[in-house]
Amino acid sequence: MKIKQLIFVCCSLVLLLTSCNNYLDVKPKGKIIPKTAEEYSTLLHYWLDEIEKGVNSTIVPDPEHTSFLELSAEDLDGTLSTFFLNTQLYAGSFININQKRYLELYSVIKDCNVIIGDMEDDESETAKTVLGTAWSLRSICYYNLLQSFCEPYQSETATETLGLPLVDEFDMEAKPGRSNQKETIEFIQKGFRNALSYNVTNKDYLFTAQVTKAYMARFLFWTQDWESAITYAKEVLEQYPMLEAEEYSESINQKFSKGKNIIMASYTTEDDMGVLNYTSAQSTVSKRPVCKNLVELLNNTPNDVRKTNAFNAQRIPTKKVTTKFRSEELCLIIAESYAHLNNTTEALKYLNLLRSKRITQNYIAYTMDNLPEVFKQTITTDATGAPLSKLISAILCERRKELFLEGDRWFELKRNGRPEFWIAAMGKKYVTEKYLYTYPIPKVDIDLFPGLIIQNPGYTLSLIHI
Repeated sequence: MKIKQLIFVCCSLVLLLTSCNNYLDVKPKGKIIPKTAEEYSTLLHYWLDEIEKGVNSTIVPDPEHTSFLELSAEDLDGTLSTFFLNTQLYAGSFININQKRYLELYSVIKDCNVIIGDMEDDESETAKTVLGTAWSLRSICYYNLLQSFCEPYQSETATETLGLPLVDEFDMEAKPGRSNQKETIEFIQKGFRNALSYNVTNKDYLFTAQVTKAYMARFLFWTQDWESAITYAKEVLEQYPMLEAEEYSESINQKFSKGKNIIMASYTTEDDMGVLNYTSAQSTVSKRPVCKNLVELLNNTPNDVRKTNAFNAQRIPTKKVTTKFRSEELCLIIAESYAHLNNTTEALKYLNLLRSKRITQNYIAYTMDNLPEVFKQTITTDATGAPLSKLISAILCERRKELFLEGDRWFELKRNGRPEFWIAAMGKKYVTEKYLYTYPIPKVDIDLFPGLIIQNPGYTLSLIHI
C-alpha cells in the first residue's frame, strides 16, 4: 500500500498504544499520542499490514488459524490422523489459542476507539477514510468475538443470553460487564452503519464500503436477520461476480490469487512469517484424510469441479487452506436466507446459480420436486432448531463443498445445532461437546473484573489459563 512507510515512522507510537493485556488502557498517561489523521492512520496500518502478510489470526484469520478451525470440525478425519503426537486433535486442544484471540481482538478495538474518540480532524478526506475504516474494523472484531465467544443466536433468548463487554468510551477506570446478546448485536449493527456512512473507497485501507457490506451480510446472516442479509449480500455480489468452473479450478489453489470474486484475503504479500504460517497450514491439514461423509457428498455429483480440487485417491486434501472471503459465500447466504423466509423460488434460483458454475457436464437444476433427500451428516437441525428440510439440506451441502478448508465448517456446526461428535486417538475418545463451540473468556479478564465478566457455561476457572 502507498503509505506503508507511515507504519515505520510511527512504530514506537503503535507499540505504546497496542496492548493485548490492557485493552481499556487507551490513554497512556505521559505518552505521545497522535495528532494528525495521517498519524492516527498508523494504528490501522499496523493491523492491515499484518493481514496482508498473513500473520494476523484475529481480524481476517491467517492460514494457520484457518487450519486450526478445520481441525476442530469433522471434514478432516481426526481418527485417521498421522500426527497423534501433536496435541492438535479436536476443539478442546485450541482453548488457549482462542483465548489469545479474545485479547488481541479487544486490542484492535482499543486502537479503533482511540481513533473514533480522540481524532480531532473529521473533515479531511484522509480523516473520513480513517474513521470509516476504524468503525468497520471495530464492528468486524466485535462480530468475530460474538461468533466465537457467545452462544449461537436465537431470537427468543437474545435478551437472556450472555453477550460481550462493550467498550466504546475512553475511561481507564471503567469496568464493563457482559451485556446481553441483543444489546451486543445492536451495538455491532450501529458500528457497521457508522462505517458505511463514510463510504470508504481507498483500497489501501482494505475495508472499503463494499467490503464492509459483505461483512455486514455475514453478521446479519449469523443473527438471522434474513431480509437484511439478502439486501447487503446481493449488492456486493453484483460487484464481485462468482467464478465459472474453469476459473475456479485455475484460481482456488493459487496462494496469492485475488480474482474478481475475492472480497477480502489474508496473506497477499510475501513475508517470512506469512510463508511459515501458510506452509504450516498446508502441512497440518495434509496429515488428515478427508472424512468419508464429505467424500460421499462430493461423489454424489461426479462432474463437480470441487471434487477434483478437494482430495486425491487416498483422500488426502489437495485443496489449499484458503484464507479468502469469496463472493460465492454471499450467494449461499442469499439462498439460505430466502429458504428461511419460505421463498423457495428465490432460494432455488441462487442455489442453482452456484451449482451451475461448478458442475461441468450433465447439469440438472434443482426444483422442489427433484431435490435430493436430506443428506445424512453431523448437522441434523437448521439455525432455527428445526429438522433439516430438503431445501436447507441441499444448501448446507453446497456450502460444505464450496467452502471446504476455508475455516467455515466449524462455525456452520455451531450455527446449526452444535452437534456433538468424537474421534478416537491414542486409545482415548475425544468428544466435541456442545459447550466447546463457545470459547471460554480468558481468566485474566475474569480476575480483572470479578463479578462483571461471567465465564461461559462448561468451563471451570481453574482450567482456563493462557
